[in-house]
Amino acid sequence: MRRLLITFAAAGSLLAGAGAAAAGPALAQPTSDSMICLFATFANGVCNFGQAQAGQVFEGLLDTSASDGGEFSVSGAIPTGMFIPHQYNAPGTILYGTPTTAGTYTFTVSGTDNDGIPIAPMTYQITVVGNFQPPPLTINGSSVLPSGTFETNYSNVFSVSGGSIPYTWSVLSGQLPPGLYLASDITLDQTGNDLSGTPRTTGTFTFTMQVTDGAGNTASKQFSLTIQPTPPPPPPVHHHHGQQ
Repeated sequence: MRRLLITFAAAGSLLAGAGAAAAGPALAQPTSDSMICLFATFANGVCNFGQAQAGQVFEGLLDTSASDGGEFSVSGAIPTGMFIPHQYNAPGTILYGTPTTAGTYTFTVSGTDNDGIPIAPMTYQITVVGNFQPPPLTINGSSVLPSGTFETNYSNVFSVSGGSIPYTWSVLSGQLPPGLYLASDITLDQTGNDLSGTPRTTGTFTFTMQVTDGAGNTASKQFSLTIQPTPPPPPPVHHHHGQQ
């Protein structure tokens, strides 16, 4: 089995592996695809990550016996401020984030691997110690976005501070320039934060973006974006030759 190796840059620090998870025995390799317990303690049918401190980043592996990634589903409660990606390009997925609320959380992860084979579920547990109030949720940046050009590829990534991951972006009101749409930047904790596409209409467009964090808090901000006409081609250059 190929082991999941991951690194993150979050809150100004580099995280690697699952060092925050409690060390313990790993579940024996099954003969079919299933979630397995690594870098945690397996007892009474539960993979226990031990304790996480509220306000501190935690990362735990949710590994599988498959050799590739898949589509994962989660049932039960995970700590506020943490998330589990439904897709991941490695043999498993992760429990990642900054927990905010004390308690013991139990959840089950299952799925289907990239070969279409069902992944048998595993029940996980983690206990959060203490409480943490993250900074207020705020949308960053100028309300006037960099201008775009008619029929020329455009991209602008919205950013946020405060709140709890994951973040989900949407258009609250107004109209995006025709030809532009919300996509997801290459990130694990935000959805719909990349305004991309090819503008099909010139003019100035005003719209309000809303972001919702993992705790259900929302923030909104109005933006304007001007799509300029395609500049005319430069005039031809005429060369004048003098008489001999």
